[in-house]
Amino acid sequence: MGKLRQRVDKGLTDKGGEMTDSILIIEGDPTIRRELVSALSEANFTVEAVRGYTEAQMILDEFNPDMVIMDEVLPGRNGMEVCCQLHSTFGIPIILLGEDSSDEIWEKALVEAGADFYLRKPVSHRELVARVKAILRRIRRVGSQ
Repeated sequence: MGKLRQRVDKGLTDKGGEMTDSILIIEGDPTIRRELVSALSEANFTVEAVRGYTEAQMILDEFNPDMVIMDEVLPGRNGMEVCCQLHSTFGIPIILLGEDSSDEIWEKALVEAGADFYLRKPVSHRELVARVKAILRRIRRVGSQ
């Protein structure tokens, strides 16, 4: 499951018949979760959103997302540990969201936890969509070589 899933098998398409990428959001704050779903849906991504890691575990295999966007603080779990586990188990790209802007958090998120990017809250929806597209494009380019 380390590779991007076979899109044709899933049949996820937008209104124009184009294949869409799928994003799983793991975010404890319902307002932020709704905002992220709205921004990514408007950018033509297929989006599922859950409150925490327990819910994410229940849908990960079935939904099989192309990317995970998650908060570094999750109900009942350490977000950095969850990020590391998702990265090592599924090899899926992850954008970690958090409130800290220190150099230490960047190192922890990117080096130790295996995130592909760290964005500080409040998140610019335009920047988030751009980062998602750039990371997925990079992964596809590397995967096709």
